[in-house]
Amino acid sequence: MTATATRPPEPAPESPPERPPRRLNRGLAVTWILLGWLVLFLVFRGRDTLELAQAALTPLHRWFNDLNDAIGASRNSNPLFLYFFNEIRLVVDSLVEGIQLLISQPVPGRGVPLIGWLGVVGIAGYVSWAFGNVRVAVLAVAGFVFFGLQGLWEESMDTLALTTAAVLIALVIGIPLGIWAGLSPRVSRVLTPVLDFMQTMPTFVYLAPLTLFFLIGPASATIATLIYAMPPAIRITSHAIASVPASSREAADSLGATRGQTLTKVLLPMAKRTIVLGINQTIMAALAMVTIAALIDAPGLGKTVIKALETIDVGTAFNAGLAIVIMAIVLDRVTTAASVRAEQQLRHAGSAGRTRSRRPLLIGGGVVAAVLVYLSYTYIWAAEFPEDADIGPRISDVADNVTLWVQDNFSVLTNGLRDLVTTVLLNPFEDLLTESPWWLICAVVIALAVVIGGVRAAVVSAVCLGLLVGTGLWHDAMTTLASTLIATVAVIAIGLVVGVWMGRSR
Repeated sequence: MTATATRPPEPAPESPPERPPRRLNRGLAVTWILLGWLVLFLVFRGRDTLELAQAALTPLHRWFNDLNDAIGASRNSNPLFLYFFNEIRLVVDSLVEGIQLLISQPVPGRGVPLIGWLGVVGIAGYVSWAFGNVRVAVLAVAGFVFFGLQGLWEESMDTLALTTAAVLIALVIGIPLGIWAGLSPRVSRVLTPVLDFMQTMPTFVYLAPLTLFFLIGPASATIATLIYAMPPAIRITSHAIASVPASSREAADSLGATRGQTLTKVLLPMAKRTIVLGINQTIMAALAMVTIAALIDAPGLGKTVIKALETIDVGTAFNAGLAIVIMAIVLDRVTTAASVRAEQQLRHAGSAGRTRSRRPLLIGGGVVAAVLVYLSYTYIWAAEFPEDADIGPRISDVADNVTLWVQDNFSVLTNGLRDLVTTVLLNPFEDLLTESPWWLICAVVIALAVVIGGVRAAVVSAVCLGLLVGTGLWHDAMTTLASTLIATVAVIAIGLVVGVWMGRSR
């Protein structure tokens, strides 16, 4: 019997390797788009620029004027105003006026606020120490005393009153929405475009529509401020809740905790520090917006700055601006220290001895603050800041003298830098944008959006460009865009250099 040898099967021929799909070279695509723009600009320069005469009114302008007239005529008869907008204005006005009568504006029949300067300083120091530390309390006391030394006590307290009112309303609305968004991805997806719109909208744009519905005054200023300041509270609170580790949630569920118990006993304590940082950002945004809101008659330091700039009074504007900076520093340091203390409390949650040892100090500090409030309510010297201690004029004189000295000694350098930026950067780029046909810029922007951001970004860009064309302010928009892009490039260049330097050197 003979065995037959079997041949091993021949291996199948290898198929050639598949070539990976070619990816779009974005840098090369952007370069070709920009080169094509320059070529077409040279061909069609000066055509279809949509330049509007200074005295011309577009249909949109006329529509807004008609709307303003109609709202003014029906403000006291339309139910929407009688029972909604007017009521909101009255509530917000009452809140702002209540805080002003408490710390800044004279109460009828008294001639001074309910809490004078000494009481406000005492409360500021106590709150800063209770939520922060001793160094922050010293900074807060020194900062508030300096407001009086500048001769700007009432203006500073008005700014603080508006900021406080706006932040309170923003947090009452924003923190619950942030918690809801942190617990529900669906709510987060709904809120995200709304918050994007609120944050990308230029601050000045808030002012005119709000005065249309709430009139000029503190109510419109406060509402504009809280709209601008609310997104950080919502975003950071949502991020804080969503960032709590899943293991902590699962541990609470395994112990039989309800959703409410999980929220109050696990999620909020673990997210406390991040939420306090969100409050910090809300306060900073509110303080910035309150200053701008002086354009619609918001009282405070912003009004002093605007009046000084209108008369080119650099010294007075510097003095008021310095007060704004000091208030921002104090509020920032207090809330930052509060976030650090929140983390320390979470870290030492099981240490009851630390809480017991601090409690008598808190009670003693509260008693001292209460005594200062009583003195400021009872005695005129503790209610009105001494006028003899006013050093504001000297600060203004120093600022004026420094300004004149810089103009006399550095005018060649500053004027040369101004002319260089204007001639080399701003004017050529502004000519490129304002002298290009509107349809060419639309095509370039949409093409860049497709290459850089995708189809969705291109659709959003197309809609926004269409709105710009529809407003009749295309030429002015291009002028603004030129300045904005040049400033953005300069900020990025300086920021990268300084940021790398800071990262490499403590």
